[in-house]
Amino acid sequence: MILVKYYIAGLALFAGFAILASLIVYDNVQITKWDYSVFLVINNPHGKIINQIMINITKYGREAVWIATTALLFVLGGKEGRRAAALLFIVFIILIPLGTALKDEINRPRPMPLSHDNLLVKEESDSSFPSGHAVIVSAGAFIMLARFNQRRQIIVSLMLVVEAFLVIYSRIYVGNHYPLDAIGGILVGTGVSAVVVGSSRYLNPIFLRLDSIRKK
Repeated sequence: MILVKYYIAGLALFAGFAILASLIVYDNVQITKWDYSVFLVINNPHGKIINQIMINITKYGREAVWIATTALLFVLGGKEGRRAAALLFIVFIILIPLGTALKDEINRPRPMPLSHDNLLVKEESDSSFPSGHAVIVSAGAFIMLARFNQRRQIIVSLMLVVEAFLVIYSRIYVGNHYPLDAIGGILVGTGVSAVVVGSSRYLNPIFLRLDSIRKK
């Protein structure tokens, strides 16, 4: 029954994404106006130190942090860590091509900061919606909360949730994404993660194989 709830949550998240994507594609005036106004509030550099912190977060917070997290969970996380690592790997393998396909299909232009000085990183040429960073880090955070949450494990998971939030925020701060790009990425990332967690029972052969490898 618990696993069914993950399927329902995943479907609800996908529905939310579909609605949001349609508003973006058909250029809903009120939504895009709100999106740009919030973007301007967040994309407001606050000095060299904070700017550099945000640049580092946006640069390393996706690949570096989540590849390292998956590897460390597999090696040092025990039985539950290995299973969480397997789910992270599966989710990332699904989301990388899916996120790219969604970007190509929706084809939303990147934001235009008020000033060139407000674009703190190199301008990217691919589509803006959904945010690829938000897709990956939100998916990772969801998996961690769902499958690595016993006793001291929850501390690690909550730290990664905070890290995911900072990465998502940094994408707007540095001028690469609108807020709705980030929300769209969260809906996709958590939606796929929810379905994968809901399908965990079908992955038991993989989990058992991982357990046998570590015992050897």
